[in-house]
Amino acid sequence: MRRAEAGVTLIELLVAVMLVSIAVMPLLQFVPGTLAPIQVSDSELRLAAVSTRKGEEIINRLRFNINSVSTGAEICTDLPNCRLEWTIATEQSSGTTNVGSLKTIAIVACRDLNANSACDASEDQVRYETKVTSRP
Repeated sequence: MRRAEAGVTLIELLVAVMLVSIAVMPLLQFVPGTLAPIQVSDSELRLAAVSTRKGEEIINRLRFNINSVSTGAEICTDLPNCRLEWTIATEQSSGTTNVGSLKTIAIVACRDLNANSACDASEDQVRYETKVTSRP
């Protein structure tokens, strides 16, 4: 008489792997579709960091003095051919006591690959927009 051994045979293991793979295979077709929209290039991540940092700098200066910053542009050192352009527009200004001004900040960070000192639509770009109010 042979004694019954507890355990899993190789055949049972192969059958279990086959059944699991058959069950999982239809789910794998969804993976590329779900990951594709969130894939961002290294360049876009760096541009986003540069534009956010510049936005925070401008916001801090405007909070100290609402008229201290005007529209401008500069080259950034975080990425080759990196360029920042920002516009500051007064959206509302009030002469009423205890009512301040509202400024709109729009920043574009791009890789100026054609070296024309402008952010063209064909180049990698990241936009950052926000609003700042003065405190009377």
